[in-house]
Formats: sequence, structure tokens, C-alpha cells
Amino acid sequence: MKALLVVPARLGSTRFPRKVLAPLGGKPLVQWCWQAARAAGMGEVLVATESQEVAQAVRSFGGEAVLTSPSCRSGSDRVHEAAKGRREELIVNVQGDQPFLDPEAIRSTLLLLEREPSLDIATAVSPLTERSKLEDANVVKVAMTEAGRCLYFSRAPIPFERSPGALRWEHVGLYAFRRAALGRFVALPPSPLELAESLEQLRALEAGMTISAAVVSRSPLAVDVPRDLERAQSMLAGRER
Repeated sequence: MKALLVVPARLGSTRFPRKVLAPLGGKPLVQWCWQAARAAGMGEVLVATESQEVAQAVRSFGGEAVLTSPSCRSGSDRVHEAAKGRREELIVNVQGDQPFLDPEAIRSTLLLLEREPSLDIATAVSPLTERSKLEDANVVKVAMTEAGRCLYFSRAPIPFERSPGALRWEHVGLYAFRRAALGRFVALPPSPLELAESLEQLRALEAGMTISAAVVSRSPLAVDVPRDLERAQSMLAGRER
């Protein structure tokens, strides 16, 4: 099973401008994400960007960059544009802000699409046990069935715990699409729930598309704001000691 893995890397990020080129351990952030995608060994890896500067940086470390339109409204739109003219039927959006993404999470997510022919989109989740993460709006929570079918994604703590013992899941920002499903998804207008939560995967759920999640042991640090990069630097220093 071979897929096309695309790392969308927009230079003009709203919350953290230029973060994809921010240095981490002597490498730009996007390089760490590209390396994780390559390590999965599931297919060719592209970086999709609107910036010549990012494209040049990617080529300097040996990656392949595809220039996409500055008007792409989301990472998935950028992935879809980069995948045009390619033949792979499975396309993975490996988000460009998770430098420590486990390559096994990519493999497990793709395996779901192979196992479930009717599935449109696959993603990944990890157990959510930290109270601080539960209350953090930057940490996306998922409600799903025992079989792994995703019911809802939210920045709010879900499910509400009236009785103790509910399992809570943290979303790992990774999406594997069937080509037809990706085309359908990007053709849809932004949905009400998507706009309310600022979570594009809700557009798919509102349109009746199916999303299932692979369970992985941990969720990697996502670099959303500058303080997250400081945490990533500390984590990297701890690994090297």
C-alpha cells in the first residue's frame, strides 16, 4: 500500500507567522515533519507551500516542494492542489506543525483505509488524561464509538462527564483521505460547525462523510504558538541528554 504524503507548510500562519521555518535543533520546523513522513515509509513525500522561501528551504535539505496557490483556505486544500496530476489513491495530510510525530501513527492511520473500504477519511487519536489539556482550547478533543468511528471533534472538553469513567481522546493532527473523498471534501463550503469551532474536519462530518481513528499511545506536541516552540526545544534537549 503506497500513498502520497503531503506536508502543507504555509509561511503566513496566523497565530505564529513563519513558524514552518522556525529553527528547532538547527533545522526548520518543516524539516522535522518531512522527516517523520519519510520515516513512515508509506510513499513519496511532498511539501506544499505558497512561499518560494519555504520551497527553497525544503529543497536545501533534499525535500521536494510544490508551490500552491496563496488563496488555499486550508491545509487540506493545499494538499489537494499538490496532489493534482498524481496517481496515488491514498493521500495523507501530515501537518507541518508536529515535529515529533511518530511515523507509526501514519502507518496505523493508513491501515484503517486499507481495512475499511467504505471509510472516507482516517485519522489518529491518543488517550487524554491530563486535566490541563482537557481545558486547553488548542487541544482538540474527539468523541468516538468503541469501534473508532469519530462522532464529533471539539475544542471544548467532550464528552461531558456526568458520571466518572468516560474515555477521552485527543486528536492527532493527521488525515488520510481516499482521493475521491479529498476531492469531495475540498469542494464543500465551510460548514456552520467548522466555522464555530475552527476545525475543518467538522465539515466532513456535517456532510455525512465517515471518519475513523487509529489509537496511538501518545499525541505529539503541536507547535501552535511561540511558547510551544520553546517546549519543543526543551523536549529535544531532554532527548539529547
